[in-house]
Amino acid sequence: MSPSARSVARTVAALFSSVVLLAPLTFALLVGGTVTVLDLLGLTVPEPLALVGPVVAGAAALWLAVESALVQLHGVGVLDRGGPIQRRLRYLAIGVTVVTGVIAIGRFLAMTVPWAIETGSTSVLVLAGALALAVVGTLYRTIAAARTGYERVGRAQTDEPRR
Repeated sequence: MSPSARSVARTVAALFSSVVLLAPLTFALLVGGTVTVLDLLGLTVPEPLALVGPVVAGAAALWLAVESALVQLHGVGVLDRGGPIQRRLRYLAIGVTVVTGVIAIGRFLAMTVPWAIETGSTSVLVLAGALALAVVGTLYRTIAAARTGYERVGRAQTDEPRR
């Protein structure tokens, strides 16, 4: 049985949005976050290792783009497929990307806000404030959703009759 045109279009759209839109952003976040952390720690990387970093970041970005397409197509439950090591690696990659995103936003705000204060640029200060507010709101919603999910799992386990 051949797939319908609608399902093919949905699959292509999910892959396109993930690979074309998400992969470059993820790559930039992974490379930028790593560079920022290395700068903050005062570490330098030898030239051969500096060449390996972007290759690893590119592979991770493509992997996360494919995972994102799978989530778009099949839901969040698809992240729990595979063995325990595969699940841990998947969640670790997602977590590292989220942390590098927060680092990149923090670096951007740390560079932008002092410059905006020096130059008296109100529009930049308003945009930086909006970005900070968006980050705080996103963190709040993520933590609230995770807490709700853990509470549901805890209730489901305690509501089961004992044998």
